[in-house]
Amino acid sequence: MWPTMGRCTVIAKSQLFWAWPFGLAAWLAGLVFIPRVRKEKAKQVLNEAVEKITRDKTKLWIFPEGTRRNTGEIHEFKKGAFHAAISAQLPILPVVFSRYYFLDKPTKRFDQGVVIIETLEPISTKGKTLEDLESLMEETREKMTKTFKKLNSELMSNNNSHQLLK
Repeated sequence: MWPTMGRCTVIAKSQLFWAWPFGLAAWLAGLVFIPRVRKEKAKQVLNEAVEKITRDKTKLWIFPEGTRRNTGEIHEFKKGAFHAAISAQLPILPVVFSRYYFLDKPTKRFDQGVVIIETLEPISTKGKTLEDLESLMEETREKMTKTFKKLNSELMSNNNSHQLLK
């Protein structure tokens, strides 16, 4: 995946900054922390990040669902990433992760497991305006959902999948 992504930084919720030492390491690595509670500040931080990645020719990795819930479906997308992509006329490079079966949320424990990741073809925003925002979100979500289902099916058909669900 990294050869496809090249130079890249990630958007993360600002609460993760306080999860030390992870937060410090993430900040030093160049992660962009978004204050999700303060909408105007979040927009400002995202706009500054888009300016920086455009100037430095890097990619910005945004999780369009916000927080991923491991429910077996892709949830509604937030508008910020799409607004930023249209405003800067930057392509969207969808990256889809299969469902992860190795996280035991009630006990907050990770076990070994498998995740399949697929990078889809870029979706152009050239010539799109903010009037195209909803259709761009839907197109992206539709493509990602189709791939998500395929990856989950592939994961479950894997010979070791029965071990993943224990």
